[in-house]
Amino acid sequence: MNIKALLKALRLRKFATALLLLQLSLTIGLMVNTVILTASAIEKLKRPLGFDVEQLITVELLPTSGAFRDTDYFRSIAKQDIAKITALDGVISVAHYNQLPIQNGGWNGNIQPADFPENATLALELQYVPKFFSSEIGLENLGVEIIEGRALTTLDDFTDRFYSDNRGSSDDTNIILTESLAKAVFPNKSAIGELTNSGRVVGIAKDFVISPNHTRGNSKYFGVFSSFMYSQSDFIQNYVVRVEPGKVAQVQAQLRDTILSVQPERDIIRVQSMSTRLKKFYSQESGLASLFGLLSILMIVVTVVSSFAHAHFHVTQQRKFIGIRRALGARKKDIMLYVFSENWLLNFGASLLGIATMIGLNVALSQVITIDKPDVILYALAVFIVFAAGTLATWLPAYKTTKISPVIATRTL
Repeated sequence: MNIKALLKALRLRKFATALLLLQLSLTIGLMVNTVILTASAIEKLKRPLGFDVEQLITVELLPTSGAFRDTDYFRSIAKQDIAKITALDGVISVAHYNQLPIQNGGWNGNIQPADFPENATLALELQYVPKFFSSEIGLENLGVEIIEGRALTTLDDFTDRFYSDNRGSSDDTNIILTESLAKAVFPNKSAIGELTNSGRVVGIAKDFVISPNHTRGNSKYFGVFSSFMYSQSDFIQNYVVRVEPGKVAQVQAQLRDTILSVQPERDIIRVQSMSTRLKKFYSQESGLASLFGLLSILMIVVTVVSSFAHAHFHVTQQRKFIGIRRALGARKKDIMLYVFSENWLLNFGASLLGIATMIGLNVALSQVITIDKPDVILYALAVFIVFAAGTLATWLPAYKTTKISPVIATRTL
């Protein structure tokens, strides 16, 4: 195999060779990042979140009647909703929430010790902490345990106080922090009994994933919980319904009519299982993985077609040269090796360029979503697939070349 002769032959077809190299390298980059995206999406969907995702249904609604501007009326209807939903077959419990777990953004605020120095800088992850307003069963309804201190009770509900003339202060409010948040706010002591700018800590809840895309430290587990019904008609109202195993579809089908039977002047924005909410949360990653998977398959098909066309054209252009080699005693396997060698040389060059396209595409995707870095094994697998696809595509032109008679090939001399 004469490398110089092969390189010279490729230089004679610079444009076609450059296009094929670019295509092969893009195929490698696409395949590697497709596998990374797919594996990441699957892993995120299967990752334990720390609460009972499979048994929960979420309801998002918005009042459309002016009557809901009366906070007493708002709370009265919400209580009737909860009572009627609880009575449905298969329902374990229901609670109201100002926002839902598995979210981007939401109701966030800073959390710090009450005696935090005014001139000190609060850690960034403590400046945007999700704050949940629910009933005393809010955490239990999600399937989250209290691991230290106590749970909230009806005595901790400050709704009436908030909507009265005497709102009091944060000293009068009892809250629960998630475990990681408690350690971040009070790193050197127990948080139980400590006062924060949001209230006094009476309990610590086991960590569960609230904001999956938060990557700074353990901030995806951060959450503050207090007992309060936010009764403003221009904000979305949320219910989470906890059901018996296997009853999600049955209960979900009844929720819309059940709620509207209490008060019909409301828009039911969305009724969905928490599992569906999780899938939709990661729909961008899953969609990109599917798109890249489709593109990778198409690129492999194009690789096969292009490699075949390139080899066929090469053989056609080199008939006289091949004929001379055959006349000089070259064996059939030597001719096949010659044709394969050009394809292998192209694949070798593409594998080197593929490193750049693989890393470049990965960096570009990292600006939009969270994605793992490529590894050597995935790269080697992608290169192998490209080599195998190119070799199979080149086999037919190479085989036909061995059938060329030296006499027929040298008639043009």
